[in-house]
Amino acid sequence: MRSTLSIALAGNPNAGKTTLFNRLTGARQHVGNYPGVTVEKKEGFLTHNGREIKVTDLPGTYSLTAYSVEELVARDFIVNQRPDVVVDIVDASNLERNLYLSCQFLELGAPMVIALNMVDVAENRGIEIDADRLARLLGVPVVPIVARSGKGIDKLFDAILETAAINNAVHPILLRYGSDLDQTITALLPLIEKNKLLTDDYPARWIALKFLEHDEQILEKAKQLNPELTEELLQNCETVTTHLQQTMEVYPEAVIADHRYGYIKSVLHQGVIREKFVGDRLYTSDKIDKIVTHRILGPLIMAAILFGLYTFTFNYSTTLVDLLASLFTLASNSIDSLLPDGPLKSMIISGVIDGMGGVLGFVPIIMFMFFGIAVLEDSGYLARVAFMMDRIFHFFGLHGSSVMPFIVSGGIAGGCAVPGVMATRTLRSPKERMATLLTVPFMNCGAKLPVLTLLIGAFFSAHQARYMFLATLAAWLVALIAAKFLRMTVLRGESTPFVMEL
Repeated sequence: MRSTLSIALAGNPNAGKTTLFNRLTGARQHVGNYPGVTVEKKEGFLTHNGREIKVTDLPGTYSLTAYSVEELVARDFIVNQRPDVVVDIVDASNLERNLYLSCQFLELGAPMVIALNMVDVAENRGIEIDADRLARLLGVPVVPIVARSGKGIDKLFDAILETAAINNAVHPILLRYGSDLDQTITALLPLIEKNKLLTDDYPARWIALKFLEHDEQILEKAKQLNPELTEELLQNCETVTTHLQQTMEVYPEAVIADHRYGYIKSVLHQGVIREKFVGDRLYTSDKIDKIVTHRILGPLIMAAILFGLYTFTFNYSTTLVDLLASLFTLASNSIDSLLPDGPLKSMIISGVIDGMGGVLGFVPIIMFMFFGIAVLEDSGYLARVAFMMDRIFHFFGLHGSSVMPFIVSGGIAGGCAVPGVMATRTLRSPKERMATLLTVPFMNCGAKLPVLTLLIGAFFSAHQARYMFLATLAAWLVALIAAKFLRMTVLRGESTPFVMEL
């Protein structure tokens, strides 16, 4: 047993994983990148009951199938680094969807503890979860916690230490995927086990599932080890794929996902969840979403909010701008009366005071602008903007997730193109990533904002908010047209689907 216990925090995006990580490690954390990719890597240390524990915060992911860089990083860490325990952070208010990832950990045979987070949110929604019954049905410890307040964290780490102390080989669960896929899996298993194809790292049945899902990373590794066997396995998979397409018009990936959710529902229906309210009850956030993401009202509300942001910025920053101007004027007049005419006086007044005044005069405007953007981001509205803009972005050959790099780069005036370019790393398609990367500099970043403010203030002083709004629309239009041109020429290719949790 290693002297330092290694655990990995995994889970869906927005399940509270990073909140738990920050509460556990505090300042004792290191942030870097995983080798070969730009996905952020967070590690920290803590001590519990005298045992030092190394905690790794894995990227948020919905599955372990290699559809994105984040999913690859999470899976590779668990397989290659082999942490003593995987802590799966599950959102108690969205249990069925979150257990899909848990189901895949169980199939992979990873030693796991489920942290049932946000139980307070679930209780407020009238959802009661029997954690002990869920633990018995899944065969792994399940500990209710509230990461935000720290409730239940000590019990969670007691369960982690107990799981690590057992130190027994974990047997992967065997799920059934229907007669067609089960027969194919049964045919693949002897070939995989006999030739030891990747079985040093993965369970044989899990490898067969990845072949059926056409997992690019697993297929590439298999081809490097045994090209002939890989081709034979793929032919078997192609046979069942063709059969499913002809009979049910579905792919094996869809059938596998459907049966996993079937298994999850069978578990939850055994007295795990009790709901006090009607199942299809709309919560406040759902009611708001139905309005702000409406096909017609949504864009109008977005334009109104954007215009309101500029009106707020220019109208309410005027007092501070005038105050700063008065202070620099007073300083200039004081120096003018104290010093005799000459190079020194000219340098101080024209160079130092007027120079600083010209720059600092824009600080209130930028401060108000970024305050408004921070409010929109923390309220979750920017995620709704990304959802609404997805259809428009697909028309121009971009991905819905491209909205966030555009916004960060100055889609709502301000921001910076550098973090905007860095934000493109989350895009799965290399062509969409490159098209986004090349067009985000068209946005009105923080460096352009003072220039735009100066020009608009000089030529359109009576309607500053209106013309800043038009300048922002012009930046979006030019960027999207440029992206469309790139996607029709040098970066031609199909757009990938867009998924975002609101």
